[in-house]
Formats: sequence, structure tokens, C-alpha cells
Amino acid sequence: MQLTKGLAKAGLRQSAHRDYPSWIVRKILPFCVLLASCQRTPPATDIPNVQNPSAPPPPETQAPPPPPSNSYLAQIPPDVTNQLVNLGVNIVIPTYLTPNMTLASYGVGETSETSTPYYWLVYRDDQQRCFAIEYAASGTNDISLENQEPLDSMLFGEGYRLYHGKFPNGESGELPEPDLFTDWLTGEDGFYRLIGAGLINAQDYGQGDCSNLTVKEAMTVAESLNYLATDIRTLEAIPAKPSGLENNVTP
Repeated sequence: MQLTKGLAKAGLRQSAHRDYPSWIVRKILPFCVLLASCQRTPPATDIPNVQNPSAPPPPETQAPPPPPSNSYLAQIPPDVTNQLVNLGVNIVIPTYLTPNMTLASYGVGETSETSTPYYWLVYRDDQQRCFAIEYAASGTNDISLENQEPLDSMLFGEGYRLYHGKFPNGESGELPEPDLFTDWLTGEDGFYRLIGAGLINAQDYGQGDCSNLTVKEAMTVAESLNYLATDIRTLEAIPAKPSGLENNVTP
């Protein structure tokens, strides 16, 4: 009888031991299901963005290129503008240029005899046509040619002319061929004029084999002359001088 009871107790303990894991599963499984149902799916924004390691890096940001040499006012780059401004006089420039006309050479300085300021700007196009703007502080003499046209200058007013052709006596004089030029135009700080190919070829302006503009073109350029605007006179950044531009600072 005692043995039977002992075996019965042992069998009970074994039965209880075998049922213990299933009891745990039955008790815990509902809680696991409940917790799983409470978890939210992470939104797309929470998914890390893994970049392709083999993709090339973005290009480095580079400064924009400098403007082309023919984009400046009257084709005058900033370094030349600063030299002109340093003369301390009003600078007259052409505000109209014929197509493909660029600044070919220039001179800025003071005369060796009187130490008075001067400058000249020579323009040339791809057909070898040239004209120049000259400035002199004093000591000018007007000359004329056989033909003359009145100028309508908003800057200098009336009474000035463009001369073209030969000298009145029928000879070309010191010029190898007929030429064109304006009167000396009187400004606040001195005198200005436009000259054509004959005078350019005859002087040490760094240009040769020039031919003239048409009379109409020369008149349009002469009537467009105006002072360099004061708001662009001071230029901090001075780029390199464009290639092909000749500098001559001797009288």
C-alpha cells in the first residue's frame, strides 16, 4: 500500500514535470501575440538611406570663369580702366562700336616735355579697319580735309565736324592716303578726338596696315563718345590682360 502511494506520487510528479513547458507556452503565447500586434511598421522615412559605395563622388563646385575680354564697356578691361582713372581726368570712351571691333592697343601716361596726362585707345576689327580715340591736356591744333560732316554730339554739343578725304590743296600731305578725323572736342579736362587709319599708321601706336571705317560709321562712333561712368571707375579685381592687347605707355 505504501509502495503504491509512493509510485502514485512519483507518477504525479513526473506528469507535472512533463506538462510544465506546455503550461508556460499556454500562458506566455497570448502576451507575445499581443506585443507583436502593438508594434508599428517603421515608416519609409525611418529606413536609412544607404548610398551606393561604388557611385562617384559629386563634382567639386568651381568658381565661374572670368568674363570674356570683349564683354567690358568699350572693350576696355578693368586693368586698363584703372590706369585711365589714375590719370585724374575725365575719360572719354566710345559707347558704340562697329561689329567685331576690339581694343587692339592703348597708351596711358604723361608727356615727357610738359608732364601733362595723355591717353589713346586704338580699336581694330577682323577686316583690319581701325580708329583711335585720343586725349590731350593742351597744345592741340585743328586741321581739316577736303570734306566735312557736322557732328551731333550730346556730350560736346554743336559746332564740331568730321573731316574725310584729302587735304584741301588736293594732296594727301603727310598722310599716305585719304583719311578721316574729327575736330578736337573740348571737354572739362582737355581735348578729345577720333582719328582714322592714316594718322594711326603714321604714329607709334603699335598698329599698322589699318584701313578706315566708312564715313557714316566714323560719325556714329564719334557721336557716341561719352565720359566713363563714375560708378565703375574703382575696380578691385583686376584680371590678367587679355592676350593680344598691346600696351604702349610712351608718348
